[in-house]
Amino acid sequence: MTKIGDGVVCVVGRKRHRGPWLVRVGPQQMVCPVCRSELFWQREVQLNTAGMTLLKLDWANESATGIQCARCSRLELFADHRQIRLGAPEQKP
Repeated sequence: MTKIGDGVVCVVGRKRHRGPWLVRVGPQQMVCPVCRSELFWQREVQLNTAGMTLLKLDWANESATGIQCARCSRLELFADHRQIRLGAPEQKP
């Protein structure tokens, strides 16, 4: 498995994998609660606030890691990306 902070490209054997991913949150394998899929896309999500937008300082807002289901598009947000591990489907989680 690859940590999110390590980037979003994983090398499996001699192949490069760019997603979708198998995802672990802590010790648990992530499964979509809507469609039961095990494959997800990863993205960075900006957490905008009204005050910072009013001052045109959106760039200074914090961000979260978004994990989006590859089948139904449900989006889960995680504030602490250190708990998330990505793995190519060819790998055993």
